[in-house]
Amino acid sequence: MISALTLNHKLRLQSKFLSNSLNLPQAHGKDLLARAIYCTPNYDSLTELLFQVVCDAKIFGTIQHHWLKYLLICECEDQLLIDDLHKSIEYMAKRLEAMVVINVSKIRLISMLYELFGLGDESKYIIEAPSEFSFDWKPYFKTLSNNESVLYCDFIINQIAFRLIATTFYPKNFRENNLDKPLVKNLKQDNEDTEISISELPFIEDHKSWFLNSVNFFTNFDSLCDDEVPYVYCIEGKRYAVYGFPLSPSLIEEIDSNLPTLKVSIKNIPEKQVFIFNFDQQRLVLECIHVEAPAISMISYCEFSNGVKETLLNHKDARKFPIILHQSYFSANIRPFCDMDYLENSI
Repeated sequence: MISALTLNHKLRLQSKFLSNSLNLPQAHGKDLLARAIYCTPNYDSLTELLFQVVCDAKIFGTIQHHWLKYLLICECEDQLLIDDLHKSIEYMAKRLEAMVVINVSKIRLISMLYELFGLGDESKYIIEAPSEFSFDWKPYFKTLSNNESVLYCDFIINQIAFRLIATTFYPKNFRENNLDKPLVKNLKQDNEDTEISISELPFIEDHKSWFLNSVNFFTNFDSLCDDEVPYVYCIEGKRYAVYGFPLSPSLIEEIDSNLPTLKVSIKNIPEKQVFIFNFDQQRLVLECIHVEAPAISMISYCEFSNGVKETLLNHKDARKFPIILHQSYFSANIRPFCDMDYLENSI
């Protein structure tokens, strides 16, 4: 068991981090740490409680106090503590917000608290896929001359099925917005006169429109900042642009029940949440944004979520209704990663 003196030193470092992050006096940081983070009356009570629970831990083997136990994160086998922190951190943020007048969004405040506990990836909303995680990419169309031009795969995020659609990307990067000609060439059918080709043609045309609309919506082609340029995604050495969406309930029964799964700590807050997925040195981005649901059966979309609904979620396989998390409605999409995602989540 780590010593009480070491943990006490950690409390002092946390109080300094809190005061520096919020631009407050050091004494105020101690008070906020005690009251907002660890639910004690003041800093002296917090340190007294620490030495008491450490003594108890020598008997019971662990710290039992609901809030002070998080002090052990990064000091021991801590995955269960981290999982529990995901559920508790919003309460910490709410208490902190109520105690000080701060011009910080809730999403930034939660990020700061993750950093306070030494969880760098969590504070930047980075999700590392497990080593055993792998996508099972399959051809989406049957009649293309190159059946690897459009691929798809399914996976699970928090018990919700998502589908990724990967379309071969001929330009070197997203700076070149003249995609129409290479896209038409890439989606050419092998034999256009067969019955199956004729029946599949309307879906290929729909895919062209869906893909171009999605790329145009999520890409700022006029930007002069290289950090805003999305990355292509490589599959078997070929470049693709990958977009994804929650899967339509009508298709869920058809998918494999043993799909690869990711856990994402999506919070019930109004700000847009941007999560960076790391898949074996490649990245995609999950965006979630809270949408209002009035009493009448009409979802109230903001300008961004309505744009997602009219472009990316217009795919025939996509769920047309928002996903439900924490008994609230969220619009969710997956898009290519750009460096700005990392920079914005790190500030």
